[in-house]
Amino acid sequence: MSALRFAPSFRAAVRSTPGRQFSTSSVRCARDTSARAPRSGGRKWATGLALVAAVPIAFLAGACYPPQLVLMFNPRYSPPPPDKDSKHGQALMEETERELQNLMVVAQLRAKQGWYEARPYEKFDPRKVHNSLTAGSLRGPGKLAVPPIAFAKEDESEAVVIVHLGRALCGHDGIVHGGLLATVFDETLARNALMVLPSHIGVTANLNINYKSPCMADQFVVVRTQLESYKGRKVNVSGRMETLDGQEIANATALFIEPKWAQFLESSGVTEALGIPKKKMEEIEMAVPGVSGVTGENNRQV
Repeated sequence: MSALRFAPSFRAAVRSTPGRQFSTSSVRCARDTSARAPRSGGRKWATGLALVAAVPIAFLAGACYPPQLVLMFNPRYSPPPPDKDSKHGQALMEETERELQNLMVVAQLRAKQGWYEARPYEKFDPRKVHNSLTAGSLRGPGKLAVPPIAFAKEDESEAVVIVHLGRALCGHDGIVHGGLLATVFDETLARNALMVLPSHIGVTANLNINYKSPCMADQFVVVRTQLESYKGRKVNVSGRMETLDGQEIANATALFIEPKWAQFLESSGVTEALGIPKKKMEEIEMAVPGVSGVTGENNRQV
């Protein structure tokens, strides 16, 4: 009797309990989740495949065009340079010469009015080459492969020199030695200064260099020089070395002095090193007696 008495209230309690509502909602959520599951899984697979594909692509791109920081810590292997008189060595130097002639900066400077072009060391006496650092010891594939191209204003107030620095000129592997950059500055700044002096003979009295960024090997660099002051026998010049993209590598200032005994020196070797055009050479011969434009065993004219 008691069971029959409480049965209706029990059924009412069961009917009013939120358990069924929760259960029904759970079923609905389960159905919705099961319906969305394939779509979420597809996205995960697509993301995974994209990441898997991106890794080798990034690796290949980095291997072909590694950032400068990577090259500094992990430089590419480079075989020793071939002999400059070998066929392979000659081919490499010819290739460097073609690249130099096709540079945009070279074309732009050739189109400038009031500027002239010269090739330092191109006419250097072959009997003296073995005693020259930049024309002899450092000349060859992997080093200073070809003579630089120089462009200068006709009044000698400014100059631009383009030179290629090879892989065999490094301090840290892959980075050009700072002392080699100092040599390039000494040569390029000296050319600007010596062209102002009547005898075209001068010595380096002072050279100050500020290194701004590593100079990666096997590239063309542009050195822009400017005449700062000229008084008596003293010439002050400044210069900036940069990549073809305009990134500054270093800058420098220098003082060059014409020796008192300059008129007693034979200066044809200096004029050969400067790369003076024929017209300028004739002016020098008229201003400084005894300077000859004929050099070398084959009497080549500067």
